[in-house]
Formats: sequence, C-alpha cells, structure tokens
Amino acid sequence: MPKVKRPQIAGPAYDDEDRGPPPPRRAPAPSRRARDIPYSVAWFRDRFATYALGTIICGAVMLTVAAWMGGSLGAFGNRMNNGFNVIAGWIGISVKDVKVCAAPEDETSRACSDLDPVLTAKIMEAVDVPQGASILIADPHAIRDRIEKLDVGAVSVQRLWPDRVRVEVEQRKPIALSQEEDGGAWRVVDQSGRAFAEADMAKYARLPRVVGRDASKAAGNLVVAMAQFPDLSQRMEVAYRVGGRRWDVKFKGRTDVVALPVDARLVEQLEALNLMQAQNRILDLPATHIDARHPKYIALRPLPGVQTAVPSGPV
Repeated sequence: MPKVKRPQIAGPAYDDEDRGPPPPRRAPAPSRRARDIPYSVAWFRDRFATYALGTIICGAVMLTVAAWMGGSLGAFGNRMNNGFNVIAGWIGISVKDVKVCAAPEDETSRACSDLDPVLTAKIMEAVDVPQGASILIADPHAIRDRIEKLDVGAVSVQRLWPDRVRVEVEQRKPIALSQEEDGGAWRVVDQSGRAFAEADMAKYARLPRVVGRDASKAAGNLVVAMAQFPDLSQRMEVAYRVGGRRWDVKFKGRTDVVALPVDARLVEQLEALNLMQAQNRILDLPATHIDARHPKYIALRPLPGVQTAVPSGPV
C-alpha cells in the first residue's frame, strides 16, 4: 500500500520589517545593599545581628541549664544578669568607671572637682552600678531619681559610651538662716533657697538671717549683692522681706532698719549706701530710720532733739 504524504500546514507569513527591532534587554537591577546601603551601615548591621544572635543563644543556653539544675527564678535572674555582664565585657560595653564630681561653676569647664567624701559615698551607693556591669543597665534617669532623694542640689547623670558613667552634683552652700513666718523655725538655706534636711544650727549661727514670706528664695540674690560691699555685708544682721519685692535690712549696732529699693535697683543703691558709709559713717549716725529707696537721695529721720549733720545733695 503506497504511503500517503501528510500535508503540511504553513503558518502565517510575517515580514521582518513588520516585526520591528527586538526590544532592548534591561540590565539586571543592582542589589539594594550595593545601591542604597553604605558599607559602614551594612557592616554595623551585620555585626549587631551577630551579637544579637549570640545573646539569644547564650540566654537560651542559660535558661536550659537553669531549668536542668532546678534553680529558682531569682537564681536564674542572677545567672542571666551575670551572663549579660560577661557578654558586655566581651564586646567592650561594661562599666569600668563611675565618676562623681562637683558641678563646675563655669559651664565651659569640664574639670571634675571632688565632693565631700561622706557625700560621695552616699551618692555611689545610690548610683548602684557596680564595675563590670553592662552599661545598658545604667539608666541616667533612674540614677538621678535615686540621688535626688539625698540632701543634694541639682543632679546631672551622663552615660559616656562605651564604659563610663559621670555624675555631677551641685554643691550646696549654706548662705543664710531663713524664717518664713514670725516665730517659726529657723532653717539653713542654700544659694537656690532650698532648706537643708539636716543642719547644725549652732554651726551656722553667724550666717545672715532673712525673715518673711518667700525670703529664702530671694536670699541668694541679696547675699550675692551684699558680698560686693564687705563693710555692709559684715554688718548685716537681719533682712526682712517686704511685699515679695524688696528688703528692709537691720545692721549690727542699730535698732532701726534701712529701707532698700526693689530688687532690680538693689545693687546700685547698696553702692550709694556703701559710699555714704565710707564718707559720712551714715550707719553710725543717730537716726530712727534710713530710707535708701530714692534713686538720688538717702533720707534720714533723726532722733528727736538730736542734731544730725548729714551733707545734703544727690547720692
């Protein structure tokens, strides 16, 4: 039987010119790491991932060992902390130094001056961050809160990476004895007007005294202003706060008070009073009242029947 040739069906004919040129091939897009991520960031990410994985593995191992040993949860917590401290030591972030300094009076100075040894010991106990512990547990806010419970001034806590903690404490200086109300208790106050929790009154008996509502808060400005004029400062005995805006000052050797102006003009009127004292010994003249509130004159009220010769004219 003869073979039958199967017919072939040809497909549609296309002209090469109708097809057009083949589409250009796109270059493969660069990887995100090479295009977007700097090498230093990628290196740090890989290193951090390595340490994080190591920490997780160590934690899992310690958990397994603690469970196998039948240790309590508290014992396991201690073992976990010890393990983290060991890891922190390996990677260089364990605490090597805790420095307690007196806050510098000059903000540009970073010198660390020593505090009283007893106070330093109390502060170190409140810091509660032993050497060798991970610096991650040295929370500056928590440390500051613990230190502020002590009888100290302003506190600043800095965590200096990778292995140091610096604590700066404002030194409190007793400047005056304050009595907020007539007949109330006397308290030793510092330069910011805060009272000391514990103070030996006999030790500070020679401090100037301030009396009146909010007198302790304003005492610092008065003492600083008076310190510019030693003759007046040494003779100041009691200062009475008037209206929350000025002072009446009783000087030693006088029974009356000297009325001083508002705080904004205090220094310039003290300068005028100091000049009058040097020239005419105004604080030694017999008078029932001395008024230094006027910007140009200092007025005296002589004792009845006593002739007081005081040069008149502007201050």
